[in-house]
Amino acid sequence: MRFSMFAASVHGKKYFERGVPCQDSSSVSEFDNVQTIAVADGHGGKDYFRSDTGSRLAVATAFEQIKIFCRDISTDEIFSEGGIKSFELKLLEEWRKAVKKNWYENPVRENESRWQNVSEKYKARYASANENHIPVAYGTTLICAVSIGSQVLIVQIGDGSCVVLQQNGEFKMPVPPESKNFLNVTTSLCDPDAYKKFRHAVLDCQEDSPLAPVAIFLSTDGLDDCWPIFENEKHLYKLYREVILDSLIENGFARTREELREELLPHLTARGSNDDISLAYLVTKDFNLLKRTLGK
Repeated sequence: MRFSMFAASVHGKKYFERGVPCQDSSSVSEFDNVQTIAVADGHGGKDYFRSDTGSRLAVATAFEQIKIFCRDISTDEIFSEGGIKSFELKLLEEWRKAVKKNWYENPVRENESRWQNVSEKYKARYASANENHIPVAYGTTLICAVSIGSQVLIVQIGDGSCVVLQQNGEFKMPVPPESKNFLNVTTSLCDPDAYKKFRHAVLDCQEDSPLAPVAIFLSTDGLDDCWPIFENEKHLYKLYREVILDSLIENGFARTREELREELLPHLTARGSNDDISLAYLVTKDFNLLKRTLGK
């Protein structure tokens, strides 16, 4: 299945009013027979003072490793558990290399944005010779989706959501939940044992399967937090079905993408979470299939 792709990040009020850069990153990539999207949410806490760079490097590293991972996979080959685990571990290793490279190429300056707010405890850690502390400065979550052949791989570490609309018209969250992600606590690429904390799901895209994805949405927690915590699934499903997908049918892909980036996402953060928001999607290019799925 071929998808239309979209990704955008918007700056949340609680950050831009403090002069803090947007912590979120998102992007899309397409090469050969692969389509991929990713969102990442850098931690806004004072000790993660380069988390905006960390999230950007997470998305870039994910795409680099996806290209390597998919290079030798044929369109009829199924992702293996061993292959997925190896990909996750390599992604983590390369992100850590990227943030350490950034650290040494950009030594801390006393007037660096956000450095003055770092706790004395972490200033001492960052000044030490222990390289294990460096990734904390760049802490971020990550969710990516990889479409190749008749399957889609979703890989996630940290909070945020992956929502899938299936051909049977039902919405699902296929990635196993992480019990440690609650309120302002989340797992992260910067955790010492991050390699244990990846979760993933593989979606079957066979055309005759009622569970095949028609649309896949990835979002950072800034979108989830626009609604009460125990109701956000209901509101996310309604947003995707009645606002975004309906707009795609009525207005087409180009106009919907523009309205999402310029109007809807800024409105949601301003009236909802005040947090940075990232949203990315893969939506079938088959309008007839999309209409049937939505009962249009």
